[in-house]
Formats: sequence, structure tokens, C-alpha cells
Amino acid sequence: MVINYLKSYDRSFGKLNGRLQEKTILAIDNFLDFIKTRQKPEGLGLKKVYKNYWEIRLDIRNRIIFELRANTINFAFAGGHNAVKRFLKGI
Repeated sequence: MVINYLKSYDRSFGKLNGRLQEKTILAIDNFLDFIKTRQKPEGLGLKKVYKNYWEIRLDIRNRIIFELRANTINFAFAGGHNAVKRFLKGI
């Protein structure tokens, strides 16, 4: 499986505060463990949002958006609910 972090993800990740950056890294690690083991960790909060795009819930307000292809995961965005909605409208 190929894992990519798109420029849009890097920009949005850089805007998060330190606590949210740590939560984002932990959530991505949990998700990648889920991909490898097929055992979903409690509280992962995974949801399909548009075609090949999925979200991981960090908390009530914040999300990670990624694109899931056959052999590729492209992490595309991390941020608040409203910013995620704006990002998805631009796809």
C-alpha cells in the first residue's frame, strides 16, 4: 500500500495547533494499523464522504480527509468541520 501526504494536507496540518497535530498523527497511525490488521480500533470514526474520499473523526469538530484507491491512500486535508466542507466542495 502506497501512502501519500498531499500538499493540501501539509498546508492544513501546519495550521493545526500542537494538540490537534498530535491527535491527527495518532489517528492516522490507528487507521494504518486498521488497514494492516483489519481490526478496527475503538473510536476510529471512519466514514465515506464522497466517491473515493473518506474521513477520520478526530473529535466533534475536526476531521482528516483521505482518498482511498486500490493500492494508494492520499491524505488530502485536516481541519475543522467547516473547512472540510469547503475542501470537499472544491473536489
